[in-house]
Amino acid sequence: MGLPFLQHMEMKKLSAIIGIVLILYSVISTAQYAMHYSLLSEYGKGFVWGKLLILSIGIALLYFGLIPKKLSSKK
Repeated sequence: MGLPFLQHMEMKKLSAIIGIVLILYSVISTAQYAMHYSLLSEYGKGFVWGKLLILSIGIALLYFGLIPKKLSSKK
């Protein structure tokens, strides 16, 4: 059951891809509003802060998707 391409994809790769998509989405949608932050209403400022939250979640997902696996050390 489910999408066939997701069955073979590792969680780390999926996390990195979702992180990249979130980063691109938040940067593109925030760029037009962030330069005029002082002119925005309270709703507009909340919109910008929400996009920055999405950006930070995307960066975290990308980071966890790209860090290498830790190998267990045997003593």
